[in-house]
Amino acid sequence: MTVPTAIITGAGSGIGRTIAERLAADGMAVLVVDRDGGGATHTAARIAAAGGQAQAHAADVADPAAMAGMAQAALDWTGRIDTCVANVGIMVEGDILSVSPEDWDRAMAVNAKGGFLTARAVIPAMLAQGKGALVFTASTVALAGMKGVAAYSASKGAVAALTRQIAADYAARGIRSNALAPGAVRTPLSESQFRARAADDAGFDALMAQVIARYPVPRWGTTTDIAEAALFRATDRSAWITGQVLPVDGGLLELR
Repeated sequence: MTVPTAIITGAGSGIGRTIAERLAADGMAVLVVDRDGGGATHTAARIAAAGGQAQAHAADVADPAAMAGMAQAALDWTGRIDTCVANVGIMVEGDILSVSPEDWDRAMAVNAKGGFLTARAVIPAMLAQGKGALVFTASTVALAGMKGVAAYSASKGAVAALTRQIAADYAARGIRSNALAPGAVRTPLSESQFRARAADDAGFDALMAQVIARYPVPRWGTTTDIAEAALFRATDRSAWITGQVLPVDGGLLELR
């Protein structure tokens, strides 16, 4: 019996790791992709320990050859690519006057071009199968403005637009393309960013509380919140949904 196969980029930690574990728990063979090979290996080992199927693959989403190699690795392993979650993203801070051209280019290279190269690598296999699902990790800033993140916002806006464009181009050929727009999700990375801004533990707690105060559902998002939404978009549970950007944000965009 053919095992449905998923590729998850940025799966060495955080949101990507939890998505990989959730899709594996649902019965998919998961290619765990991350630029950090050690992180990818750790995620794959966690999946295997839980009884799932996973292989680790080190690759940089901004490298076209690496993305082609990623797709080929999945095909060599199981012979198919049913789902790809393009999850890699970096935060670049600064408004339009303070962000440097170099940091702008870095955000675009990883967040926007990385999503493009990931999709470009996997779509041919999906077309050959006549079916596939792409899930992109965008952000609430792709749908609404937020102060001080010009490059990040623009790059995630590009991800949302790419999501819709792929849906328009390939829906009739069996490929669905959707995106998630997470709000503030508590991960080791997000915690480290807030700790870098705080003078002490009290300052860190105050910053974290300020974030929660903006959300109608008064808590930080969890990686599980995002993974459950990714599972829905990545499988036939959402077989008649494409071209959508789904906020997973505790009501922030609609109720604030």
